[in-house]
Amino acid sequence: MHHPLRYRAHIDGLRAIAVLGVVLFHFGAHWLPGGFIGVDVFFVISGFLIAKSLYAEVDAGSFSILGFYERRMRRIAPAFFAVTAATSLCAFLIFFPNPLMTYGRSLIWAVLAFGNVYFYLRTDYFGPSAEETPLLHYWSLGVEEQFYFLFPGLLLFIARFAPKARAKLVLGLLAVSLIACEIVRPFNPAAAFYLLPFRAFELLIGAALALPGVRFPESAKAGGTAMAAGLALILAGMLLITEHAPFPGVLALVPCLGAALAIWGGERVMSLPARLMGVAPLVFFGAISYSLYLVHWPIVVFARPLLPNLPAPAFLLGGVALSTLLGWLSWRFVEQPVRQNRARFSRRWVFGGTAVGGALLIAFGTAASDTRGFPGRLAPEIQRVLSYTRYPFREVVRDGTCFINGNRPREAPAPECLPQTHPSLVLWGSSHVAQFIGSLEPIGKAHGYAVGQMTGAACLPLVDVPSSPMCDKLNRFAFDWLLAHKPNILVIGGDTLVSKDHFRQLDAQLAQLHAAGIRVILLGPVPQFSRPAPEILAERMYRNEPSRLADDDLTEGTHRADRLMREHFAGNPNVTFVSILNSMCPEGNCPMTVDGVPLQFDLSHFTRAGVAYYGDRLGALIFGEISAGETSADNTPPGEASAGAPAP
Repeated sequence: MHHPLRYRAHIDGLRAIAVLGVVLFHFGAHWLPGGFIGVDVFFVISGFLIAKSLYAEVDAGSFSILGFYERRMRRIAPAFFAVTAATSLCAFLIFFPNPLMTYGRSLIWAVLAFGNVYFYLRTDYFGPSAEETPLLHYWSLGVEEQFYFLFPGLLLFIARFAPKARAKLVLGLLAVSLIACEIVRPFNPAAAFYLLPFRAFELLIGAALALPGVRFPESAKAGGTAMAAGLALILAGMLLITEHAPFPGVLALVPCLGAALAIWGGERVMSLPARLMGVAPLVFFGAISYSLYLVHWPIVVFARPLLPNLPAPAFLLGGVALSTLLGWLSWRFVEQPVRQNRARFSRRWVFGGTAVGGALLIAFGTAASDTRGFPGRLAPEIQRVLSYTRYPFREVVRDGTCFINGNRPREAPAPECLPQTHPSLVLWGSSHVAQFIGSLEPIGKAHGYAVGQMTGAACLPLVDVPSSPMCDKLNRFAFDWLLAHKPNILVIGGDTLVSKDHFRQLDAQLAQLHAAGIRVILLGPVPQFSRPAPEILAERMYRNEPSRLADDDLTEGTHRADRLMREHFAGNPNVTFVSILNSMCPEGNCPMTVDGVPLQFDLSHFTRAGVAYYGDRLGALIFGEISAGETSADNTPPGEASAGAPAP
């Protein structure tokens, strides 16, 4: 016999705060940088409510595994299938083949409740970005469902063989999961973020709060104080925690303990905070929170290519409004009928419908994957251009040896990546400088230079600016090596540097490198687009637009970073600044193709044709004007390479 839980209005209010935090954050509310911690609040709420029901049934001897999963399916499956089917249709109509192929693969894993594992395995510096992944938010559903595959069985096992050890089991697993998360996070942040063993402690905080022996406040004052403190923790986390914080791990206790305090304080007594959490608007958003969470992220993803010039305020307000409307429609016409009308939607209907819905979605995902995104929808020339989105870029940067990626960790480049003789030239920094190696190495060797490379994924060449454990180790190794071996030429940059702290640190490093006799070439930002360059080209071809130049698709951030870097470094005697936009792009309008071949395959990385176009021009600058000491010409500011570079 199932023991239904009484309604808790304050928990609906807590759900509302959690889902609104996530939705506002994803639609670009920069004033709420930690809105993503709403997911952690959801985990605690779910752990509390589900565990409370499970404890009661197990203790009464009435637990039914079929009944438990029937309730989970009634709660999860209807909206999941409706929203996922609609998302799949939109992906088919909007996406080009490569992102549709990737979507199909993510769909299969998501339907099987392992979306979080898929996104962990796909966490890759060269993989699709979050804005190209409509089902990315399903990672949290995967964590929950895997937890509820395992937790009931653990409870039954402990009830049979050690009934007095249940609290110890829950608290022990909680502690182990939290410690494991904190240990793993610095070395493999993707695993700590996506995988159940390192997230289980959040659900277990809720499960611990639901243990039968837990005592709740008996006075309104104590309960209200606890609720107020819990809500303050959650809101403080949303305002102060950022994407760059060491999260999850111990820092995740801020929203999790906040949620636990808010639940604990409102469980037995009515207080002013509890009444405020039960006001109609919060209860409304709490009721539709699941459907709202499901629909909002696909809107974020599909709006970007459809409305690329939508102003940020309109994107925020319109996105939240549309998500709310669609979330309510899903709740009212999909969620509620299946949950409430058990006569019409029987257990057999629920299990059968879930099986059929899952099979249909998996079939679509399989077809999208196997056909590589249904490319037959498009003209052959468009298909050819789009094929460059699957470019083997790892070979371009020599990933795994001279380029260090988080999925292929090394503490330093392989020995063969470092020049052993003089004169020598070395590249140091992120992929934006590593990609020049294909041109600079043969050009350097032709001039008698040994050429080396010390580069890593997203590793700015900054020693004392914390980034990631991988980059911090690489940068310290690189800087010490440079001062010890003193190569003749060092090439860094290619990134959109705009931070004053970054400039200040670079100034200090440049002075040390110059004092060591090293000629430093600092590159301005490479061309960066708001979407993968082949997709921009394919869309223009689809619309019969002839331009193959960057035009307005080059991000404003690229122009801004180039301007700020020119202004800051042009007069610095310790460095030669090379503006890629000025020296290699006629009138700052960069070509996107040469002889029909895209020069870039994603937002900012080169194909080999791009390496040849930009790298050969850079090589001509380095071994022509710069090697002769001509660091300014025409109207170019002192310290900046001339725009009139010879053709390769």
